[in-house]
Amino acid sequence: MAVLQTNPQAIEGPWLEGFTLDRHKVSSVFVGYDDRDYPRFETQRTALGECIYQLKYRVGPSDDIVETAVAFLKGHWPNQLDCVVAPPPSVSRRTQPAVVIAEGIAGALGLPFKPDAVIKAIPTPQMKNVDSPQDRQALLFAALQAGDEEVRDMRVLVVDDLWESGSTLRRVATVVGEMGAAEVRALAITRTG
Repeated sequence: MAVLQTNPQAIEGPWLEGFTLDRHKVSSVFVGYDDRDYPRFETQRTALGECIYQLKYRVGPSDDIVETAVAFLKGHWPNQLDCVVAPPPSVSRRTQPAVVIAEGIAGALGLPFKPDAVIKAIPTPQMKNVDSPQDRQALLFAALQAGDEEVRDMRVLVVDDLWESGSTLRRVATVVGEMGAAEVRALAITRTG
């Protein structure tokens, strides 16, 4: 396990403070089509970006991601968190990256992980496949709702694996705020762009 290099960037939203830890990709170059006519790219990722990619698509380990996130959290928000929440997955996978990372962070910090604080009331497509920001907001508003786990008067950390538009993280933060969280902070491990 190792703490990887980061390049934190503040993110704005319905939280007290929020950060992404690094970019996801350094570069991506189109190299042609494969034998099934799918476009192929030669992609160079940051160290954290590669770890996220491996976790998400190759069922790789989460240890380095969790250790890096925990080191950041201990340096930025020591003793300022009471529980950890992750967005409900939009796609069924054997390993749900945001859930695995959030659960790992909670365990390393000795905090409760609240997987059912925010639930998905209706299915949605992956947000990266929804072009319009207004359509994403409407879908997420209907889909992501308060669950059974209590966060009232707690200082909540909302964790996601990848920040693209921020729509999902913002909606989850809004829901836990409406549930009475005392404070909400946000952490996305990598960001596009």
